[in-house]
Amino acid sequence: MNPTTSLDRRFFLRVILPMFGLIALLLAGAIAGVLMLSSKQNHLSIEFQQRAAKNALGHFADELAKLATGMAGRDETAAHVIDAFDAAWLASHLGVGEADSFLFVLDPNDRTLFSRIDGRIVSTEARGVLPSTFGQLIARWRAGRIAETVTQLIAVDGAPVLFAVTGIHAVADREGPANNGYILAAGHRVTRASLEYLAETFMLPNLSYEPMFGQTTEGSGRLRLMSQDGTMGDSLVWDPILPGDQIIKAIGPGLVLVFAAYLVLTVAVLTFARRAARLISVSEEKALHDPLTGLPNRLLLLDRMKRQLNPRRGEDAMATVFYLDLDGFKDVNDSAGHAAGDAVLVGVANRLREFCRIEDTVARLGGDEFVMVIPTDDRRLAEARAETVLAALSSPYLYNGRSLIVGVSIGVAMAPEHGLDVAALLHKADAALYAAKQAGKGQVRFYRKSMRSEATHGMPAVLPAASI
Repeated sequence: MNPTTSLDRRFFLRVILPMFGLIALLLAGAIAGVLMLSSKQNHLSIEFQQRAAKNALGHFADELAKLATGMAGRDETAAHVIDAFDAAWLASHLGVGEADSFLFVLDPNDRTLFSRIDGRIVSTEARGVLPSTFGQLIARWRAGRIAETVTQLIAVDGAPVLFAVTGIHAVADREGPANNGYILAAGHRVTRASLEYLAETFMLPNLSYEPMFGQTTEGSGRLRLMSQDGTMGDSLVWDPILPGDQIIKAIGPGLVLVFAAYLVLTVAVLTFARRAARLISVSEEKALHDPLTGLPNRLLLLDRMKRQLNPRRGEDAMATVFYLDLDGFKDVNDSAGHAAGDAVLVGVANRLREFCRIEDTVARLGGDEFVMVIPTDDRRLAEARAETVLAALSSPYLYNGRSLIVGVSIGVAMAPEHGLDVAALLHKADAALYAAKQAGKGQVRFYRKSMRSEATHGMPAVLPAASI
């Protein structure tokens, strides 16, 4: 792998990804916080508005209950209904104060004794013009058998009507049970004007009545009205005030702008850092590689050999070091020029790369000297690789139509057989190379102890063929 690519990948994994991950976490946290705050504010606001809607309904119910109780709880009313029924008196003395209202008087058997609808006296049963919910309301009052007033919002022909049901009794009998069972039922239409008044008073925008009996779907700006049989029936609906949405509208654009600015700044910083990393990587590559061949130089070779000879725990330290020196290279430089010599050096480097494995190291020490290190202590394998190198590097090199021929001599030292010290191994491989040169060039020699003194004193050290 190209060292620059490797460094870029490490930079991406160790710097870019964590930084973008942190940005993502911060952004997600900010968004989640805003959404949670918005949801909480909306929830609290809707709870408040639902309580306000109940209060609004209770406000109308209380007013009507007072009116109905005031009419039914008088001695005159009891006398003209219970003692001696007088419809004419009722017509002239009882009223809810509104032309568009309902007023019924029922006997203990729930038969309608008196009816007034929309300001007109009519001869009709209350159950004939009102929905079954009215009968449920009457049953609710009778089940209690008390003199208090019961109120309920009932849909009549799709329009909301607030009814109050109370017992007719004399003042003296106000605290006792309504055993006589006579009922006064007063109904008041909840008009658009009434809803607008409630909407403005209780801050319920566009408050309206929605007859949707039997449906249970909840809405954010909705108050379900419980019917006598326990089902969720009609509703008061309004446009909910959602402060959480206002928070999002207020904070959201700023948050987006801050994140965008932070993202742009981050991209700029990362771009600069990446370029700096690439420059450093290129500088390191130049410092650790031979500029002509692109092979590792002495510094990188020493570093890799140290790593190989000081392996991780559980691994064996082993290596075979091939010290190579080209034969006849000076003649090429003298006869064909230094450009031809450089072409030969590049060709040698390329050939060494071709048959080297990824775990092998090939380096140029300078001039026409190369070193190859392979991770093995198998002598037979080392001998086979050395012969392969000899054959590969001895083939002619073409330069500007000319065939240039050089040979190679190789000295070999092996670890751990010849030690684990990097400098000592290179020195021993150099001593073996000296012996190969003295043997007539184009040879391979493995290091032995006697070579140190021979190389030092310039004495030839010819090894028998069996030692190769």
